[in-house]
Amino acid sequence: MRRHPGFLIGAVASIVLLVAGGIFAIVKLTRHHQTAGAPHSASTPTNPAPAAANTGPFTGVYRVQFGPVTKLAEAPAPGAMQSTDTYAIRSMCGSAGCVATATRLSGEVRLAPSTVFDEVGGRWVAVTIGSAKCRDSASRMWEVFTLQPGPNGTFTGEYRGAASNSCAEKRTVTFTRTGDVDVNSLPDPAALPARVVSPAEALHGRYHITRNFSTTMPQQQQDETVTTDCLRSGDQCMSYFYSPTSDTPLVFSDGNWILDLEHEENVPGCISLYVKTTGQYPLPQPMQDPITRLTGHGRHQQSGSCAVSVDFDETLTRTGD
Repeated sequence: MRRHPGFLIGAVASIVLLVAGGIFAIVKLTRHHQTAGAPHSASTPTNPAPAAANTGPFTGVYRVQFGPVTKLAEAPAPGAMQSTDTYAIRSMCGSAGCVATATRLSGEVRLAPSTVFDEVGGRWVAVTIGSAKCRDSASRMWEVFTLQPGPNGTFTGEYRGAASNSCAEKRTVTFTRTGDVDVNSLPDPAALPARVVSPAEALHGRYHITRNFSTTMPQQQQDETVTTDCLRSGDQCMSYFYSPTSDTPLVFSDGNWILDLEHEENVPGCISLYVKTTGQYPLPQPMQDPITRLTGHGRHQQSGSCAVSVDFDETLTRTGD
């Protein structure tokens, strides 16, 4: 799943400038084998208490079928291999809405060992930070389920994974109930704090991105779609911009989106090329939903035989849903 640079920009003295925000190769995420975070299995007490009733709209043991891995802007290939996991889930609904706690029992995909689903706008959404390899380095992985309830107790939708160093994947997913669960083996969802809505969730849709450099470099333009996913605490979010040729991950916290990319790159004519791009994009004031215009400032650096260092200003203008 390696993506070649979307475009190159020539610099003075024939130096090649690879500009972030879309030209970086998108590589396949590799799961770590879990040790301390290994899949859970329910323990059997010596004198088991009577099993509690399986109530709630999303409660039970579920077989989870994952479709093949694709990039965010691609559809899965027909006939590609699927993977299967098993989850135990406990749900409840109250005045603040519906919530479910989930534990991964076994399987092949090896996501975070536990997560929490919230019903948001008729969909069940879970956002968790796990661990995976991105560009051969351990990375924080944003793991996102988005599910719609279906017939016969099934839930269908999508799983997305994204890391801040521009690695991402997408898979279709189906949760099929296979039996009752011991609800006492799972955290009580009624004891959880309410989900907090983050202002970063207003960054969604399609955007035209314009980057202007502090030197005589030509202006760079790109069109990308963004999906923003936030932890249920609302304090951190991943806004992942993508297109068929480019990806731009922005991580939100403390009122700012942060761009932070660095990796080796192979480009003909450049020796020992290492690229680092950073940027900061403040939350617009006053708040908007959707955000129609986001601006930021950053710096792009290259080492090796194609060394260069340049500042840039960037504007992201919303063009549609």
